[in-house]
Amino acid sequence: MKSTYDLISHIPAYMIELISSQILGNPADTGRLAEGLSDDKRLRKILEALGDKPRSLLMDLFELGGQVQWDVLAHLYGDELDEARQTLSLLGKEGIVFQGGLTGRDPLILLPSVNPLLDAVRQKQYKPVEDLAWNEPKRLDVWGHMALINTVRSTRIRCRSGMEPFKRGWEFLEEKLGDLIDLKRIYWELVDLGCFWDKKGVVTVAHNACTDLAIDGDARYPLWRFVQTCKPYPGIEIKVVDLLGEKALARDFLSRALVLFLVSRTPEVPEARQIIAGLVDLWIGLGVLQEDTLGTWIRFTPGVSSGLKAGRLEVPLQSYAEEVIIQPNMEILVPKDFDPVDILNIGEIADVVLCDVVSIYRLTRKSVFRALHEGWNAGKIENFLDRISRHEVPDNVIKTVAGWSRSHSEAHIITGTFLVLPDAPHKAPQGLEEILPGIFRIPEKCGEEVRAFLDKRDVMVRGVDLVWDREEEGGINWGKMMPVEALARYQTKAVRKEEGVYPFGMVAPLPYGSKGEVVFEEALHVGKSLIIFYPRQGYGEIQVKKISPVYIYRKGGAAFVEAFCEDTGEGEIFEISKVRALFKEG
Repeated sequence: MKSTYDLISHIPAYMIELISSQILGNPADTGRLAEGLSDDKRLRKILEALGDKPRSLLMDLFELGGQVQWDVLAHLYGDELDEARQTLSLLGKEGIVFQGGLTGRDPLILLPSVNPLLDAVRQKQYKPVEDLAWNEPKRLDVWGHMALINTVRSTRIRCRSGMEPFKRGWEFLEEKLGDLIDLKRIYWELVDLGCFWDKKGVVTVAHNACTDLAIDGDARYPLWRFVQTCKPYPGIEIKVVDLLGEKALARDFLSRALVLFLVSRTPEVPEARQIIAGLVDLWIGLGVLQEDTLGTWIRFTPGVSSGLKAGRLEVPLQSYAEEVIIQPNMEILVPKDFDPVDILNIGEIADVVLCDVVSIYRLTRKSVFRALHEGWNAGKIENFLDRISRHEVPDNVIKTVAGWSRSHSEAHIITGTFLVLPDAPHKAPQGLEEILPGIFRIPEKCGEEVRAFLDKRDVMVRGVDLVWDREEEGGINWGKMMPVEALARYQTKAVRKEEGVYPFGMVAPLPYGSKGEVVFEEALHVGKSLIIFYPRQGYGEIQVKKISPVYIYRKGGAAFVEAFCEDTGEGEIFEISKVRALFKEG
């Protein structure tokens, strides 16, 4: 409901005077009832008199958007639901909480006029960030991703359809990486990011995507992880941004607001409190959220809020370890905090021996051949090693790399037509037509097969445009940091109120079966009047009647009450099972 008048207009006209008499102490029309319920002085007095639990309950309704399905409240309060119902009834008598319909399971509606006062209470949960002392934010790096990428480069990992490696592949990766990284999580992240793809059943590294990860990973990866953790709970990332903004928020309040958000959209979700507690801790670990030194307040790490919207977090320049050690035995010792781009480059020219705090790579004939395929040459490799090495690169390393580079035969493919193999024509696949010495005709669409054949024989192939080369042209798939849709998409939809709106607790459904008959029997015994909601015969509409029971009897298996109706001044008969609800006076 957008306004108190809008809410009151949903109360059936025949109930207005009755309800206003109960709440305000005198009968009033719709306009005066709305005005009386909106009185700021009256509302402040009511809120100030509330205890902690009733105030907390009101804040929950407010955080849930002012309109809450009963099953959401039942899930939130669990064993304390009966106590919450009693509190809601007291608030209903004050005209602050309403219910839609007559079943007792209809949505709860908060009086719109109380929203500004509750928002003022909510603002007390915020503090300016400069008023607090903050822990150093966590920093998440992509070293584990670089280590896994280089390990995959070093061998042939076969996989099933869908990129799932076979058991032997997992065992190899675990042997190289040990317990240093969450292997399977990082593997599937690299698949999602487009850094790994399937080439004929083999896990293949996408060069451009991996380079993008090495360059931008320290800035973008934490935000990407944040969004990924939010995907099982649609809209929660927008809710976090909406709650925090650029201020600090009490951690307990943030957690409660997110629990309310989660349960309101998925009431059946188990252990919502544990889920949210785990997410908040995880987001702090990602460096997206930051807590104060007392662990009481939470904020976005500086720049994250704008970074989520822009898709990139601007992080301060960080220093990396400057040098590696290159040993005469062809091993390269690489510290963990080395520049990710250079770690990736080392993985192109050398094989992983062991990944650790100081990782060991080894230059081999195979790894150098792989580097040549990636566009390196002996001179480029020498210059790179010289740049990253702490000491002068051993002379035998330079000479060995140069020798391996020269030891490979070279072939040129003129796309779709000819193979030029002048230095080693004997290495050409059998069956190709030799047009001139060292020049062979390649059948249509066989270029990739010819290259694969030559690759196994250490022949460097130039000038062919293969499918797997084209696959690498795309960069990393970061996706959107934040959904385009506004938070309003996730707000609770308006609920139809076909049977009207009433202050909570003033209207109660008639108990089912014999318990409903007992209500009329007790009223008959003590001479008490009842206000009932009863369908109008032939119209299907609900009418309200004030009756005094005179006689109760059964006919055809149904119970009836004969009563004096104070509204008509006549005796009438009502079938008890058709009574929809009772209005509680006093």
